[in-house]
Amino acid sequence: MTFGNLIGAIAFIVSLIILWEIKTVLLLLFAAIAFATVLNRMVRRLQRSGLKRGVAIALTIGLLFAIIGLFFVLIFPTVVAQFKELLELLPQTLAQLREWYRWLQNIIPDQFIKDIQNREFLAERIPNISLSWFGGFFNIFSNSLDFVLNLLLVLVLIIMLLANPTLYRQSFMLIFPAFYRRRVDEILQGCEKNIVGWAIGRIFNMVFIAIVSGIGLWVIGVPLALVNAIISALLSYIPNLGPILGSIPPIALAFIDSPVKGVIVIAFYLAIEQLEGLVLTPMIMENEISLPPAVTLTSMLIFSQFFGLLGLFLALPIVAVLQVWLKELLVKDVMNDWTLQGAYSPKVPDTLPGEPLIKDSEP
Repeated sequence: MTFGNLIGAIAFIVSLIILWEIKTVLLLLFAAIAFATVLNRMVRRLQRSGLKRGVAIALTIGLLFAIIGLFFVLIFPTVVAQFKELLELLPQTLAQLREWYRWLQNIIPDQFIKDIQNREFLAERIPNISLSWFGGFFNIFSNSLDFVLNLLLVLVLIIMLLANPTLYRQSFMLIFPAFYRRRVDEILQGCEKNIVGWAIGRIFNMVFIAIVSGIGLWVIGVPLALVNAIISALLSYIPNLGPILGSIPPIALAFIDSPVKGVIVIAFYLAIEQLEGLVLTPMIMENEISLPPAVTLTSMLIFSQFFGLLGLFLALPIVAVLQVWLKELLVKDVMNDWTLQGAYSPKVPDTLPGEPLIKDSEP
């Protein structure tokens, strides 16, 4: 290894260490870029209606704050009150589970009881485990200063990106060679399409689940229908596991009233998931990215393991962007043009003299 290669390897390792140390800042930056990309679509539509860009940005941000304020004024107090009732019903739910456990002990074979008797302590530890879990959940939001500062940071970055997206787009493209910048512009447009499609699909599915599950639980007579509907909608953001986790609280509350009601709620949530997967998802497929279930689940597990809760919520948009770069850059421009000698020549047009660096488009 030459001295230059050694210096390059050391610089690469140091760069990785620095990136790892600032991983939270990078995730917040990506969140700002993703939200700015989605909001910029609405800003463009307002611009096409004849408004100036500054006015369009102000209207878009104002509408976003209005929706958030409406939620906190009209819905949040009810959700908090019902969530307190849910916590009050938790001991009753745990007592009912212990009674079912004793009932199962009387009807299942003795040999099976001997096989699981070493796990009986779980029934006694459930209250402590649940309370510690809820305590850990609230501890996430207890440090309000960090949460508010991060939220303000993301908001400021979103406004900056919306104010002049072309500037940041051009600056990013300067990283690449001149002959490849027009191709990078096409890749960035694909990333924008994937992010916007992902956002539209997630919002549509969450609203659908909130409305349908809320009405259905109210008709069935399950307590705390509103808070359970919102919990189900929020957890539906997590593919595969989210709908299952969101159905657990209403099913448990239904079984407290009667086993028949619990079975009805199970059938109801199965019907919602089938309707969403077989009818709604194909309808919005052209606007929503399509990733294999194993890829989505694995990516969320990996990002949550390395980056925590923030990585869990940003896993899918990050994978959506990586999907475009891997497909366009690695597969189309490298692998498909790879020769037997190991050299490749990407078929992209050079930037002609006098032409703009990028086309007249915004992220």
